[in-house]
Amino acid sequence: MINLLVYTDGKPHSQSALHFAAVLTKRLNARLAVITVRSSTHGGEDPPPVGIELRRDQSPALSRGLRILVAAMETLAAENVITPPEAITVRDTPEGYMFVCRTPAGDRIPFYETFGHFLEALNKVVDQQSHDLLIISPERRKGIGRFVAGDATRKLILGLHASLLVVRNAGPDSRFLICADGAASSRRLFPLVQKVLPAIVPPVDIVSIERPGMSREQIQATQECLVQARAWLDTCGKMGSLLHRKGESRAELIAEAAGSGSVIVMGASLRHDVMRRMLGSLPMQVLDRTESSLLLAKLPPETADAESNPLSHCP
Repeated sequence: MINLLVYTDGKPHSQSALHFAAVLTKRLNARLAVITVRSSTHGGEDPPPVGIELRRDQSPALSRGLRILVAAMETLAAENVITPPEAITVRDTPEGYMFVCRTPAGDRIPFYETFGHFLEALNKVVDQQSHDLLIISPERRKGIGRFVAGDATRKLILGLHASLLVVRNAGPDSRFLICADGAASSRRLFPLVQKVLPAIVPPVDIVSIERPGMSREQIQATQECLVQARAWLDTCGKMGSLLHRKGESRAELIAEAAGSGSVIVMGASLRHDVMRRMLGSLPMQVLDRTESSLLLAKLPPETADAESNPLSHCP
């Protein structure tokens, strides 16, 4: 079972992440939690009534963070992920506040209001609750605003302790485009793909990039890995195409193959952190060039080399 965490800041763009999370939760029978992060502290606002049942119509009296979570609760109730509660009971936690709702099957879905630094707060919850995947639809900032306010997506790609789904134009029923070339980063994505595969509606395409300077042996080994991966997906009932592109800029070729309405699936690089921060990772470069969504697998090598991985035996 996959353990999902969806982030919301209460703004309209967060609805895309909540919808994607709702669909994955239902199709995969996944565990789900909802979180919002506040940059202030507990002492920066009046404490909510802890341990007391609050009717849904009393939510306007709650703090902003808890109101954001109540709005997310209403969205998930409309998606039939949770049973609308008559009342919620806010609990105190070391990092903030929380309340719990139930699915129609009776499973818990916790809602967390957490205070602190954005990435640190998310990583603490990810580590404590063993979340596999964070789903987020961050507001896109361009130009100087990106550097003044910071780029949340960049921080998550570099430092999040879990795999990441950045939701933009593409949703759960969109075409999935897997970026694979037999390299360690592409082998790392298939265990995550296997977990979400039951929720994916075909087509599931695979794209590889042949760059200048690759030897004949490298090209042949890459193609053998891709055929192996394509056969595995076909066996799983996820038909699609095998796309081969040639060029120097992998990011531009991937973005071109994805268009604006795909879910691009990539594996995270394990390059040295200083190099990634100076040059930017390939997923960052792709996101700068596309309006498609991105599913980034951030798994350790021992997971990537599991026997179920169709690329585990590739050179």
